[in-house]
Amino acid sequence: MKICTFLKLLLVISLYTGAAVADPASINPGEIVGNWHATEHHPDQGNIETIFIINADNTFSGSMTINNIPAWQYAGTWSLKGNQITWVYLESNIILLQEDKQDTDVILSVSDESLTYRSLRRGKESTLQRAE
Repeated sequence: MKICTFLKLLLVISLYTGAAVADPASINPGEIVGNWHATEHHPDQGNIETIFIINADNTFSGSMTINNIPAWQYAGTWSLKGNQITWVYLESNIILLQEDKQDTDVILSVSDESLTYRSLRRGKESTLQRAE
């Protein structure tokens, strides 16, 4: 019986320890501020280039081109809580549905060179490169 009780206690301790390790890391807002870009090739649409500017005053703006043709320009505000960043689109040259006017991503990593995040809505992981 003592071994069974010990194993239960060990399980409880490991669950609590695991929960502490799984807490989201806080991201320093200064690390994400800057000019970012991404280039990808989409099988149906072709080459997609995104320019994304994150400002220290909690605003952002950006543009997307598809095969060098302007497709989307946007701007808004952002807020950061732990490692989750919420984007609120206030301006867009294309009409956004109400559910598309706000989006939240989980920042997986940020460095001097790149910013990797996962969309909570789509589950897609993306990486931006810091523009020089």
